[in-house]
Amino acid sequence: MRIVNLDLDEDFLKRFFDLTGDKLPETITLVSLKKQILNIKERFRTILADTSGASAVQDNNDYVEEKLKISRTNNVLLVDNLGVITYQVQMIMERLGFQITATKDVYGALSLFEDKDFDFVLMDLLIPTEREGFILLAELQNIARRKGANPVIGVMSVAGKKELKNESLERGADFYIEKSYNWQQRLTDIVKDYISA
Repeated sequence: MRIVNLDLDEDFLKRFFDLTGDKLPETITLVSLKKQILNIKERFRTILADTSGASAVQDNNDYVEEKLKISRTNNVLLVDNLGVITYQVQMIMERLGFQITATKDVYGALSLFEDKDFDFVLMDLLIPTEREGFILLAELQNIARRKGANPVIGVMSVAGKKELKNESLERGADFYIEKSYNWQQRLTDIVKDYISA
């Protein structure tokens, strides 16, 4: 039996397994990782196929009821430090007619947001902690006010704490998605809802 050292930290693996709604197993093999990747691909194919169909019924608690008209520059700023999330969001948003500009950190996000107009900002709250996420959320709103812009800001996080969701919405996020089972479909539905508003 060949032993391969993957050198992956526990936080990365937990987030990876969360994408399929599974808990991180105590022992991980290449076979179990491959199975997870196949599960993610299959769920992702289903979501992409549905982006051209009707939206599923949405949980009104997941985003602010008051829908904002968006300017339709067709630009989306994505702030997330996990490559698999960046890839999935890019595929979803491109299928919906948007172009993604991605960055992994707060400073990169603020610089890009200053220089370009965006319809949506989709940001991970834990970059690397919620403290930085809330700072980014506040600064994005300050810049938007100064520019006279009105982007839809969505917070996405693996954190399932209700208080983080509530605080994100209280601090001005338009919606909050927990990156757990079927989060890709929920993102698709919410974005389609804003497009049709």
